[in-house]
Amino acid sequence: MENNDPLLRLLLDFFDLPADTSPENIRQQLLPSWDSLAMVQLITELEGAFLVNFDIDEIDRLRSYDEIRDALCRKGFSFHAPPISQT
Repeated sequence: MENNDPLLRLLLDFFDLPADTSPENIRQQLLPSWDSLAMVQLITELEGAFLVNFDIDEIDRLRSYDEIRDALCRKGFSFHAPPISQT
């Protein structure tokens, strides 16, 4: 499966997930490896990859692919496909 979504690629690589993992299955409550240490490392990866900074309030809400994607969109990053779900 070809994947042109840079956020999805980053999350698949970061959590060592199969390439066919659906974005809606990338949620903190579904991934045992997404603990507090992984969260700190993930934020560092996201900030480096997308050249953004998250404040503590934003970080507290980044618990899924959709929430991270929405936060990046609010910071001006443009994705070509529409979000998976609306919140």
